[in-house]
This record gives sequence, C-alpha cells and structure tokens, in this order.
Amino acid sequence: MITYYTRKTPDYSPLVVHFTKEADRKMVRDDLIDESHPLFAHKNSAAIERLKSILEFKTIYASPMPFLPNNRSAVCFSECIWDALVDLARVYSPYGIVFSKRLVFEKGGGPALYIRGDTLKLVQQNIPSDLEPLVAPFDPMGVMKPGVKLEFLHEREWRLPKPLTFEYTDVKYVVVASVPDVIQVMQHIGTQHISVDRFIPMDVYRTIVTEWRSA
Repeated sequence: MITYYTRKTPDYSPLVVHFTKEADRKMVRDDLIDESHPLFAHKNSAAIERLKSILEFKTIYASPMPFLPNNRSAVCFSECIWDALVDLARVYSPYGIVFSKRLVFEKGGGPALYIRGDTLKLVQQNIPSDLEPLVAPFDPMGVMKPGVKLEFLHEREWRLPKPLTFEYTDVKYVVVASVPDVIQVMQHIGTQHISVDRFIPMDVYRTIVTEWRSA
C-alpha cells in the first residue's frame, strides 16, 4: 500500500479541489474533444450540470493538457487552502469537489511540475510521455506562445494522468454556489450518498465574510 503523509498548516492543505467550468469557458483544448471523447457530451453544459454528472457517475474524465507537444490528458486539481478556494471559485465557477491529496497520490497523481517557458520550449520534444501530463509551463514572458502569459503558480496544481474514479466516501466536500444548489445536487445523486454537512455553499461564506468585516 502506498502511503502519503499530509501535514496541516495554515499555508499547506491536505486537500485538493477539482472545479467544473461554466459553459462559456471552453474546456482545455476544446478542439481535441471530439464525439468519441467522454467529455464531448458536456461541452455546452453548465458548471452545476457537470458537477452533478461527475457525482452521479463517480468519475472525472481526463482532458488534453495545453502547450505541450502531444497534449497528453490529465485531471487537474488545486491545493485548496480556504482563501485560494474562494479565489478559484471566482475564476472557474463556484462548483467543485474536494478530495484528499492522499487519494489522488494513491491513484497515480501528484503535484504538477512547473517549468520555465524558455526551458520547456527547448526540451519539450524530449519530455518522457509518462511525465508530460504532469508538466505545467510557467511562462510569464510569453515565450512558448507570444502574447500568452502563463502564470498559474498560485493554483498549486495537482494532476492525475488518467480519469479519477471514486466512491462517495472519498468525497471530502462538495462546493456549490448556494443552499438551493445543495438540495438540487443531493436530490440528483440521492440524499443517502453525501451528507449535507459535506457541502460548502459559497454564498454563505461570502455573507459571513461581509458581516465579519463590517462589524
């Protein structure tokens, strides 16, 4: 059995989150997701519908990674200390699933390997195929693609180079936009699978923060 110890400090979380995107935000390498790809049916789905589908089938499908020579596929996660989770919910959508790093590690995943854009441009044709899904360009100067700055260090990305299949007991939390979303998701998957205390409605958090700061 592979074991992985995860420490708990204010700046280091034992958890990672996978966010679903809204329909107006294209999937990564959308052009490579054709009718034969399991994600094709969800290309135009709303973020909450994508979340419900993931929970219903207990699978997150891998998608092609950009800016790499062979566009190998992976499932992406972000290390989610609380403040980072809130910021990413604004960028992607307020819908996501939180897992333990231990689960992702035991399934074959790990932290993304951030490499400078100029270095990656030189070596990208020689990247081993098993390593490519884990590579994340750090290219603030836009060397790899002129005019496109890649600065995602703040996401503290983790990747799994294959679909993630899971059980409901593996789900640490479900992130949703509102309390009504909790009801909708629970009714969709069955109220017996994930208890209400494992849902995080983002509007509740925002209300608390607003009241706290104005007190």
